[in-house]
Amino acid sequence: MTTKEIDESAWMKHPFTWPNNRGAGILKNNNRERYITFGFPPPPPKGKDKLKGGDRIGWTEVLITPDMIGKKIAVFTNLEIKGPGDTIKDGQKNFHNMILKHHGISEIWFEDKIIREVIE
Repeated sequence: MTTKEIDESAWMKHPFTWPNNRGAGILKNNNRERYITFGFPPPPPKGKDKLKGGDRIGWTEVLITPDMIGKKIAVFTNLEIKGPGDTIKDGQKNFHNMILKHHGISEIWFEDKIIREVIE
């Protein structure tokens, strides 16, 4: 399976997720330069990422307890897509674990498996 095929499979399972375009760069405006970051969470200005959001970010609808029968809530969802030969970076693992510990949904999609538990 290619990275694109894995991403499409993840999107089919979690249709309310969108690409998390994340990065940094120099914005030039009126002869001034400014360092900017974008994406979720934004990258740090310098150094290694301690938290790095997944490739797809959004929510999953969940039907909840009897006192709210029929209502759905949006549960934060983080999806990391790993193509052939890709490895999980520390910032990605930390973000995945943080989302799970706060009762969100986080999955790391590989060609042959999906990780849904905390990674030590």
